[in-house]
Amino acid sequence: MDPEPIASPWIVFPIAVILLIAVAGHMIALRELPDGKMPESRRRIRIATGWVIMFTIPLSAYGFGVASTAEPNVFVLVWTTVVLLIGSVLVLAVIDMLNSARLNRTERDELSRELGRILRRDASEREDD
Repeated sequence: MDPEPIASPWIVFPIAVILLIAVAGHMIALRELPDGKMPESRRRIRIATGWVIMFTIPLSAYGFGVASTAEPNVFVLVWTTVVLLIGSVLVLAVIDMLNSARLNRTERDELSRELGRILRRDASEREDD
Protein backbone atom coordinates (compact mmCIF):
# COMPACT_ATOMS: atom_id res chain seq x y z
CA MET A 1 0.00 0.00 0.00
CA ASP A 2 1.18 3.52 -0.82
CA PRO A 3 2.37 5.35 2.33
CA GLU A 4 1.20 8.70 0.93
CA PRO A 5 -1.88 10.50 2.31
CA ILE A 6 -5.20 9.92 0.55
CA ALA A 7 -5.26 13.40 -1.03
CA SER A 8 -2.96 16.36 -1.46
CA PRO A 9 -2.87 18.73 1.52
CA TRP A 10 -2.90 21.59 -1.01
CA ILE A 11 -6.43 20.58 -1.96
CA VAL A 12 -7.72 19.30 1.39
CA PHE A 13 -6.75 22.14 3.73
CA PRO A 14 -8.20 25.07 1.71
CA ILE A 15 -11.48 23.16 1.42
CA ALA A 16 -11.42 22.49 5.18
CA VAL A 17 -10.81 26.18 5.92
CA ILE A 18 -13.74 27.22 3.71
CA LEU A 19 -15.99 24.67 5.42
CA LEU A 20 -14.87 25.80 8.89
CA ILE A 21 -15.64 29.43 8.00
CA ALA A 22 -19.08 28.43 6.70
CA VAL A 23 -19.93 26.39 9.82
CA ALA A 24 -18.61 29.15 12.11
CA GLY A 25 -20.74 31.70 10.24
CA HIS A 26 -23.79 29.48 10.62
CA MET A 27 -23.15 29.11 14.36
CA ILE A 28 -22.73 32.87 14.77
CA ALA A 29 -25.98 33.44 12.86
CA LEU A 30 -27.77 30.97 15.15
CA ARG A 31 -26.39 32.70 18.23
CA GLU A 32 -27.37 36.16 16.96
CA LEU A 33 -30.98 35.27 16.15
CA PRO A 34 -33.46 37.45 18.03
CA ASP A 35 -35.36 35.78 20.85
CA GLY A 36 -38.49 34.02 19.66
CA LYS A 37 -37.21 33.61 16.09
CA MET A 38 -36.22 29.98 16.73
CA PRO A 39 -37.20 27.71 19.62
CA GLU A 40 -34.38 27.54 22.17
CA SER A 41 -34.29 23.73 22.12
CA ARG A 42 -33.75 23.76 18.35
CA ARG A 43 -31.04 26.39 18.62
CA ARG A 44 -29.18 24.42 21.33
CA ILE A 45 -29.28 21.21 19.28
CA ARG A 46 -28.03 22.97 16.15
CA ILE A 47 -25.24 24.75 18.01
CA ALA A 48 -24.14 21.41 19.50
CA THR A 49 -24.18 19.90 16.02
CA GLY A 50 -22.10 22.81 14.75
CA TRP A 51 -19.47 22.22 17.43
CA VAL A 52 -19.22 18.53 16.57
CA ILE A 53 -18.86 19.43 12.89
CA MET A 54 -16.19 22.01 13.79
CA PHE A 55 -14.15 19.17 15.35
CA THR A 56 -14.90 16.76 12.50
CA ILE A 57 -13.71 19.02 9.65
CA PRO A 58 -10.07 19.50 10.73
CA LEU A 59 -9.75 15.89 11.81
CA SER A 60 -11.10 14.75 8.43
CA ALA A 61 -8.68 17.12 6.70
CA TYR A 62 -5.85 15.59 8.71
CA GLY A 63 -7.06 12.12 7.75
CA PHE A 64 -7.21 12.96 4.05
CA GLY A 65 -4.18 15.23 3.77
CA VAL A 66 -1.65 14.07 6.38
CA ALA A 67 -2.36 10.64 7.87
CA SER A 68 -0.90 7.79 5.89
CA THR A 69 -0.78 4.05 6.15
CA ALA A 70 2.92 4.35 6.99
CA GLU A 71 1.70 4.95 10.56
CA PRO A 72 -1.20 2.51 10.79
CA ASN A 73 -2.05 3.25 14.44
CA VAL A 74 -2.47 6.98 13.76
CA PHE A 75 -4.35 6.32 10.52
CA VAL A 76 -6.84 3.98 12.21
CA LEU A 77 -7.25 6.27 15.23
CA VAL A 78 -7.94 9.33 13.06
CA TRP A 79 -10.47 7.57 10.83
CA THR A 80 -12.18 5.81 13.73
CA THR A 81 -12.60 9.17 15.44
CA VAL A 82 -13.92 10.76 12.24
CA VAL A 83 -16.49 7.97 11.84
CA LEU A 84 -17.58 8.36 15.48
CA LEU A 85 -17.92 12.13 15.07
CA ILE A 86 -19.97 11.72 11.90
CA GLY A 87 -22.12 9.22 13.78
CA SER A 88 -22.57 11.85 16.51
CA VAL A 89 -23.70 14.37 13.89
CA LEU A 90 -26.21 11.81 12.63
CA VAL A 91 -27.52 11.20 16.16
CA LEU A 92 -27.86 14.95 16.71
CA ALA A 93 -29.74 15.23 13.40
CA VAL A 94 -32.19 12.55 14.57
CA ILE A 95 -32.59 14.39 17.90
CA ASP A 96 -33.26 17.60 15.95
CA MET A 97 -35.85 15.80 13.83
CA LEU A 98 -37.62 14.37 16.89
CA ASN A 99 -37.52 17.77 18.59
CA SER A 100 -39.03 19.39 15.48
CA ALA A 101 -41.82 16.80 15.49
CA ARG A 102 -42.45 17.54 19.18
CA LEU A 103 -42.56 21.29 18.54
CA ASN A 104 -44.89 20.75 15.58
CA ARG A 105 -47.23 18.57 17.66
CA THR A 106 -47.29 21.15 20.47
CA GLU A 107 -48.05 24.00 18.07
CA ARG A 108 -50.73 21.94 16.28
CA ASP A 109 -52.40 21.13 19.63
CA GLU A 110 -52.37 24.82 20.60
CA LEU A 111 -53.93 25.79 17.26
CA SER A 112 -56.56 23.08 17.65
CA ARG A 113 -57.49 24.32 21.14
CA GLU A 114 -57.63 27.92 19.89
CA LEU A 115 -59.83 26.93 16.95
CA GLY A 116 -62.13 25.03 19.35
CA ARG A 117 -62.47 28.13 21.57
CA ILE A 118 -63.25 30.32 18.55
CA LEU A 119 -65.85 27.88 17.24
CA ARG A 120 -67.51 27.57 20.68
CA ARG A 121 -67.57 31.36 21.05
CA ASP A 122 -69.12 31.77 17.57
CA ALA A 123 -71.68 29.07 18.32
CA SER A 124 -72.67 30.75 21.59
CA GLU A 125 -72.95 34.14 19.84
CA ARG A 126 -75.28 32.62 17.23
CA GLU A 127 -77.45 31.16 20.00
CA ASP A 128 -77.71 34.59 21.62
CA ASP A 129 -78.96 36.17 18.37
